[in-house]
Amino acid sequence: MKCCPTIPVEVSPQNEMQLTMWIETFKNIGSKKITDAGAIQITITKIAPNKAILMSVYPNKEVADKAINAISENLKQVKEIVKVEISEGEVVFNQNSLSHE
Repeated sequence: MKCCPTIPVEVSPQNEMQLTMWIETFKNIGSKKITDAGAIQITITKIAPNKAILMSVYPNKEVADKAINAISENLKQVKEIVKVEISEGEVVFNQNSLSHE
């Protein structure tokens, strides 16, 4: 069963301080833009001292495509500062204390 489109973004700055600055900027500015564009869930997971994965989940493919278009200019600016790799996928399993009984 298909669920929700996701856009995993791997962010790899040169050092841990740049990653911390990117995360704080995203929390204060980027998350609002992605939420306004239609994201229903946003998660950042730090996987190394200078690497993180941002996962944004959308209700459908059309909303996900609109979100990428809405943030494309911001994405260009981020790519000038840090290495960014964007993928596409879909949620195939999700469980947390709010959805699991």
